Amino acid sequence: MKPSPETIRKALIKDLPGTDVQWEMASSDRMIKDFPRVKNEDSRLAAVLILLYPSDKSINTLLIQRPTYRGVHSGQISFPGGKSEESDTDIVHTALREASEETGIDPEKVILLGRLTPLYIPVSDTEVTPVVGWSNSKPDLRIDPVEVVHIIEAGLQKLADPSIIKQKAFPVRDEMLEVKYYDYEGHVIWGATAMLLHELLTILSREEISLTL
Repeated sequence: MKPSPETIRKALIKDLPGTDVQWEMASSDRMIKDFPRVKNEDSRLAAVLILLYPSDKSINTLLIQRPTYRGVHSGQISFPGGKSEESDTDIVHTALREASEETGIDPEKVILLGRLTPLYIPVSDTEVTPVVGWSNSKPDLRIDPVEVVHIIEAGLQKLADPSIIKQKAFPVRDEMLEVKYYDYEGHVIWGATAMLLHELLTILSREEISLTL
């Protein structure tokens, strides 16, 4: 099936694969067995924008690398996004605002398609809502150097190649756990980002939506 805003929107309206599929990319038996999947009453709320757009006969998405800092997500590769603020009208507004601040994406040019399953991240006690959007062309980008080291334009066709899924030990909650990750052109994509990518790719595969143009 040809990829388009309408075909992807219809795919997202159907039952989502959910946390069981997301956690397939966690891999570690310790994480799957013992890590909570449901947020607490006072957990922080956040959102990320999974922006899809056509480029060079492929469907691409934007990922960012965080700078090194004292925090649990230091240096990681993620989707643009961040914590909800009181001024946000809703969680979708959070995703668009944060993506705009970090990468310069114009929210007015984003066609909203739907959401993936919210993912609770125990190490930061945060529930992240993944908002999926579409741009008819590659967006004009302008990074915030305080929050972003660089941007990765990742092709979904390459991300869907099972040969780039690998496994190694990562520090999680002060212990080393074996975790799956995407080795995308030398970039290590793991944790929540890998889990959300896995759910998105599962949905597109389920609906037989092509990842190329």
